[in-house]
Amino acid sequence: MIAGGEVRITRSFNAPRELVFRAWLDPDQLAAWLAPEGLEVPRASVVVDARVGGRIEYSMVDSSSGQDYPVLFEIVEISEPELLLLESPPQPEYGFPDRMTTRVVFAEDGGRTTITVTQGPHTDETATDAQAGWTSILEKLEALTGG
Repeated sequence: MIAGGEVRITRSFNAPRELVFRAWLDPDQLAAWLAPEGLEVPRASVVVDARVGGRIEYSMVDSSSGQDYPVLFEIVEISEPELLLLESPPQPEYGFPDRMTTRVVFAEDGGRTTITVTQGPHTDETATDAQAGWTSILEKLEALTGG
């Protein structure tokens, strides 16, 4: 769903909440899923400092062109295993003129986990790509956590 410059995606996983939450902070797991289809995350590029004031940093690489897309999430709030609140600095060269906020809520649902990713502000130009990107990323996470 895209509304008011915000992208919101909800997805359920057939995995315990703690396992899904840890996949967001374990560098080996992040390298396996935190990029849309067609992009790869070199494990050597992943840096995780899992604390308020810390960061999640990595590069997404387009294997066909070699183009490198740096990603930086500053950790604003972390409440394991319920919430990650992340901020990214502006990247006008990629169409993101403002700071970006990404909120990930992890809800337990009878042994399953439902996560909701909300991200914004997006421009009209970036919102559709962000929606497709997060959909692809969460499909990879679902495959990694056993669906």
